[in-house]
Amino acid sequence: MSIRAVWILAIRIGDDNAREDEGTRTLFSKVYPTVERRVKATEHDSYVQLADNASFVNSLVNKLGLQTTGKQFIETRDGCKHIDQKPVFEVDTVYGKVWPVLVIQQYGLLYCCLPMVEGGSHLRPPLIKISGLSAGFSLLLGMADFLGELPSTVDEVIEYTHMTMHNMHPKLAELYYFVSQAAPFGTPKDTNPATVRDIMTKQSPALTHKQPAWKPNIYKGKSSLYFAVKEQIRAVQYDDLKVPNVWDVYGTVVCHAELEHTLPEVSVNLYSPTHSKATPPETLVTHPCVQAIESASSVKCKLKFTPPNEMFVLCQYSARVMHLPIKGFYQMKEKENNTIDLLVQLKLNENLKNSFSHCFVNLPFFNRGPVSVSECLTSQGNLSVSTADPRVLVWNIGQKFPSKTLEVILKATLRCDPSKKLSSLQQDEFCIGNNCYIQVYFKIADYSLTNCNIDSKTVQVTPSIKYKINSVTELQASDYKIWNSHGDAVVGFPAPKFLDL
Repeated sequence: MSIRAVWILAIRIGDDNAREDEGTRTLFSKVYPTVERRVKATEHDSYVQLADNASFVNSLVNKLGLQTTGKQFIETRDGCKHIDQKPVFEVDTVYGKVWPVLVIQQYGLLYCCLPMVEGGSHLRPPLIKISGLSAGFSLLLGMADFLGELPSTVDEVIEYTHMTMHNMHPKLAELYYFVSQAAPFGTPKDTNPATVRDIMTKQSPALTHKQPAWKPNIYKGKSSLYFAVKEQIRAVQYDDLKVPNVWDVYGTVVCHAELEHTLPEVSVNLYSPTHSKATPPETLVTHPCVQAIESASSVKCKLKFTPPNEMFVLCQYSARVMHLPIKGFYQMKEKENNTIDLLVQLKLNENLKNSFSHCFVNLPFFNRGPVSVSECLTSQGNLSVSTADPRVLVWNIGQKFPSKTLEVILKATLRCDPSKKLSSLQQDEFCIGNNCYIQVYFKIADYSLTNCNIDSKTVQVTPSIKYKINSVTELQASDYKIWNSHGDAVVGFPAPKFLDL
């Protein structure tokens, strides 16, 4: 799981007037000679020497098609016989073909590395069997998170050939120390930016117990625990007896523990044991720090874990709920003279909390030009044209449905102007004629459909210490569509049983 070399590139994409040496800036480059010796001993006669930095970067950029050569057809890169394995590439250099080069894009920069292939890259093993790829991917992501977003002019003010540790950008100077800690001698050990930053900047007190590598320092300060439960729902409604509505619920629990102890153990219930309507998760994926999962009943799920110092995702889950939070139907018909009549009805489930942080509906009309409202009647809220897209109407319902009916209605007559072309905006080729949908957006604080919440009374920390606990919960619609009853809809059908393997 070693890395032969790593690069960070700033590239001006689409600048045809820039020379090749102007279009690319090498912001960071590091080659590991010890790993190169191991590769040479493994490859023998098949060993391909790494080209100098400028030559290799130029070959890589041309391979990616990011320079002016990207507009030219090159058989080895663009031909039908070329097998694409992005984000892994084979780069032609002056010394031969170099593989596998891993390239990812983060914060407008290209992060690249060349992992060592155990047994020899000339054997071309399947990518899934190359452990260096996952190690390299982790290292590149760690470098990107550590470096963050550089100023937009950093590639203009830095000339790599004249850079030293004294005149380079401060973040890039720190990155060399980060890489030396995260991947000593080219072997990634711990690529977590928070952990490595602690090692680089903090002095640990005298330890009475051995600290694990992933938590090298002890937190000093007021102890606190923070939990955030973010639940989301995706739904599609068709208003068609032949096509059932579909929806799924999934959530994420984030934790940040600042506890004064060497290795504190935290146990927490994801569901309040006193809540009778809790929905147990169908799937549950936990962070590696979780040591035990206890399920004493169908709705009780208790996690025991030793938290790292930084904020992390404790677990992710999915669940099945019986009812949609908001049911609705949408009827739209085209008329003469580019006019449209529409009707929207939304009904709030009586068990749902009737208090929204926001609740609005987007009504997009593709392939028709700008849309204007001729007549409008709403039982609640207001209808307007989106300032970001003249093809989209926005119905702002407000923060609460009517308490008596729990229902809102929108009737409107619209006028389209197909003579005005909006070529700069993306079109949906399926949404023509009566084929259209609306999208509902809402957020509810201190609520979840599965009743997943962190009860502070059930949280336990071992050994016992004083701490402050804070927890938040929210439900949000991520993709909530309702298709027009009078048109066709995009539907995914399950595969026939005879095709099941």
